[in-house]
Amino acid sequence: MLPVDSAALRRCIGDEKEFTADIWGKRVHVTRGGVPASDLISVQDIDRLLTDQPLLRSDMIRLVRHGEILPRQAYLRSMREIYPRPVDHEMTENELLLEMLTRGVASAAEVTAAVRGGATLILQSAHWYHPPLTEFCRSLELALGRRCRANIYLTPVSSQGFGLHTDPHDVFVLQAFGEKQWHVGATPWERHNGHASDDPDETRELLLRPGDVLYLPKGTPHRANTLSARSGHVTISIESNSWREVLRTTLSRLVEDSLPAELLDAELPVGWLHDGSVLHEAAERFLTEARAAFARQEPEQVRSAHLQTFLTQLTDRIPGAFETDSALGVLGVLDTTRLRRRKTVPCALFAQPATRRIYAVLGRRSVSMPDSYEKVMRFVAERSEFTPEELSFALDEPERLELCQALVDAHLLHALE
Repeated sequence: MLPVDSAALRRCIGDEKEFTADIWGKRVHVTRGGVPASDLISVQDIDRLLTDQPLLRSDMIRLVRHGEILPRQAYLRSMREIYPRPVDHEMTENELLLEMLTRGVASAAEVTAAVRGGATLILQSAHWYHPPLTEFCRSLELALGRRCRANIYLTPVSSQGFGLHTDPHDVFVLQAFGEKQWHVGATPWERHNGHASDDPDETRELLLRPGDVLYLPKGTPHRANTLSARSGHVTISIESNSWREVLRTTLSRLVEDSLPAELLDAELPVGWLHDGSVLHEAAERFLTEARAAFARQEPEQVRSAHLQTFLTQLTDRIPGAFETDSALGVLGVLDTTRLRRRKTVPCALFAQPATRRIYAVLGRRSVSMPDSYEKVMRFVAERSEFTPEELSFALDEPERLELCQALVDAHLLHALE
């Protein structure tokens, strides 16, 4: 994997080496006194998302009061109310699809009233539509090797959203404004290793202020409430990336590349349904060959396959794609064009010795090139900005312009004005 920016991760955990060795997946941890998360979400941002462009769909918003999720019909409006149609209007296929997907949008007035009445507002999956969180989550994804998503929480004074509960994923909580009192129980690792009491409901209190970041391993009981001021925070949910996923990837790759088609496509013997010994013998022969193929897998092959799978499952994050295209004009990339790498686009190199080529996997896209380009790609990765002319140590002008144009088209690079 080529170098990535880990600033977002350091902001959440402080010392990366200590955190990964002693805290990750084991203990609750609070990083104190950092930069308030108001750059990621503010009251003004929430106000804009809810009232200035009031098209938050039903799956993008929740309201919770004292552990109870408010019914959606209490704060959603039908799309028909927003875009009324004549009574005799027959909906087109696109209109029917829109109606099905949205199932209504948030009513700013009703949501505001519910929050004033003590409900916690949750803007779900905000990394999809709020650019600061989009970039922050992508930075965490590339640093952690796990997909991340962000929810925004706004809780009024002296209120509580959910009761004591656990989440099936690790969580970072970044306090943006106000304060919030957290009640946190023992982690699964602490209970398993005898570092917790026998009372499953026992919790300790942690007060988060702007700039504090709370880390909760998956399965940790927790609840939170505000005191004398309203609170705004962001939760980053970190999806699991376990050996189960590695095994699934490896087995899939075995089926595609390593096991012969005649073995995989061979028919089950007739009579297997009624005579267990028939299938037993056939299965024994099949598993012998499958185990041999699995045993031939090297650790680097396993890592490479899982890395490719992870990168190609990431959603596209290519801010300013149309805007930066205009910097190239009609001539495209020139030798003196200043190019900058997009931090939101991953890049990993994979070799195919049989074809003497390497592939730069850039999320869902890839660029193929001769294996002699590896040194050039390492050069590209180590610089935030460069011109094609600087690649003259290895490529002639047509080659380097073609490569740079391909990397621009794949959104790894963009041209500066």
